This record gives sequence, C-alpha cells and structure tokens, in this order.
Amino acid sequence: MESDLRLSVASEGKQPYSRKQRWRRWLTTGQAYLYLLPAFIILGVFSYFPSVFVFIISLFKWNFLNHGTQPFVGLANYRFLLSDPSFWQSLQTTVLYVVVSVPLQLILSLLLAILLMSSIRGRAFWRLAIFSPFITPMVATTSIWLWMFDNYHGLLNGILHLLHLKSIDWLGDPHWILPSMILYTTWKSLGFSVVLFMSGLTNISPALAEAARVDGAGPWQVFRHITWPLLTPVTMVVLLLSTIESFKMFQPAFLFVGPDGGAGNAGQTLGLYLFAQAFGTSAHTGTGAAISVIIFLLVFTISVAQFGLSRRSTSAVE
Repeated sequence: MESDLRLSVASEGKQPYSRKQRWRRWLTTGQAYLYLLPAFIILGVFSYFPSVFVFIISLFKWNFLNHGTQPFVGLANYRFLLSDPSFWQSLQTTVLYVVVSVPLQLILSLLLAILLMSSIRGRAFWRLAIFSPFITPMVATTSIWLWMFDNYHGLLNGILHLLHLKSIDWLGDPHWILPSMILYTTWKSLGFSVVLFMSGLTNISPALAEAARVDGAGPWQVFRHITWPLLTPVTMVVLLLSTIESFKMFQPAFLFVGPDGGAGNAGQTLGLYLFAQAFGTSAHTGTGAAISVIIFLLVFTISVAQFGLSRRSTSAVE
C-alpha cells in the first residue's frame, strides 16, 4: 500500500517532457542508432539477407547456370530430399560424426585443460603445441595428414608396422574413412576448446578445492563436486560450438575423400552432399538451399535444447 502511494506521488510530481526536450531526446537516440547503422548494414547485407534469400531459393527450381526464369516449386525440393537415399545416408553419416566427435573433443579438451593448468614442465610449450593446429590453415594441415594416412609411406601405418599390426587403408576403406576424419578434426579443433576450459578453470577459486581437501575429499571428489559443476557454463558453450561446427563439417571431407564422399560414399556429410547438389554437374541450387535450411533447423533445434539445459544446470548449481 505504501509503495503504491509513493509511486503515485512520484508519478504526480514528475513533469511531462516539453516538445523541445522530446526533440532533444529523439535527436540523442538517433545519433546513437546512427553510430550503429554501419554494423546493421553489414549484418543485413552479409548475414540476414543471404539467410532469407537461401530460404526463398529453396522454394524454387533454381539453377545458377540458368539466367532465365526460375520456376516456383514450393516444397518440392524438400520432398525430393526426403525421398533421396543419398540425403538420408549423408544425414546418418553427419549424425554419427557429431555423436562421436563432440563427446570425444569435450572429454579430451577438459582433461588437457586440467593438465595444462597444473604445474607440469614446459607448460607454455605444450599450450602452444595444442593450440597451434587450430590457427594453422586447414589446407596445410590436411596435406600433412594425407601423408600420415598414406597406405605405404604414412606415419600411422608405420607405427602399426612397428607394432606388428596390419596396415589400414585409412581413406580407402569405407569403414575407416569416418574415423580418419574424426581423428583429424578432433586434433584440429581441440586447442580452442582447451582454451575455453582453461579460462573456466582460472575463474574457479583455489580456496574451494583446498577447503574440500581439508574435509578429506580426494582428487576425484573435488573434480566431481566442485570443479565439474562450476564448469557447467563453459561446458555448454564448448558443447554448443563444437556441435554447430560438426554439423557444418565440409572442408576435411572434401579435401580427404573428394566431392563424391569416397568409397561407398562413407565420407559424404551433409555439407558435402549440399556441395554436390548445388555446385555439381546438375547445379540444383534450389535443392542445395533446401539442404542448408534443413541443417539450420537441425542446429537451431539442438542449440535451443542445449540452451535450455544450460539454464537449468546453471540454476541448479546456483
């Protein structure tokens, strides 16, 4: 009651803005938006407009080689994809790649971050060695790994030979194409996730772990009940970013096995299938745009689910 009375008194005592004051306020706000206008233009031209245009193209029988009229086909491109076995195979390959590579990258990056935050010798060197693949151009790193995957002179088969094991046709055997790409992309992207986890570990007060040890907690109990819960926000960020990048995976597959997906199309991801449809010999740009929309919907759905899980986990920790 008293708060309502105070609010009414304050509102009655507040004088309305004059026309000159309103004009000055609008002018100040307009100047602020004027400074933001270049960023809005860049985002609109290079991000928002292409995204909307891709969805529009997916509703047409679009061919970028045809400069004539592009007939409207509605959802025909989507119906074609749902009835195409190659689409389902590429979707299955992509999902399998995401399911294996994302948890693997998450676990390894967390373990390496904890190790690099400890007092090991040569810590600066190991940090640089782990992060450098992430900033190295992919064409250069894939060239190195193509030699490592070589059947006769590759490093990996050389190690297997020393162990008296049978050589593996890494990029020729359909059973080993996807594991080979997972091995490479995990090595390539690991450094970024390690840096994120290291930043999260830096923000955790050492006094919490010291207090737990005084109470008799062991290293595993400290990690399980203190470190891991406090790393939940960083974990969700790493999980979200790695999931998005895994669904968009194109370059390693293209550089390792080519646009056809390799033997038995075992390396054909959604990105590679999109490239084959949109920029292949038939140049079905509308179908490629429909694949882009489907990838966006998949990533958007997973991102929303992970965001909701992140908020629930953060509130539980608090």
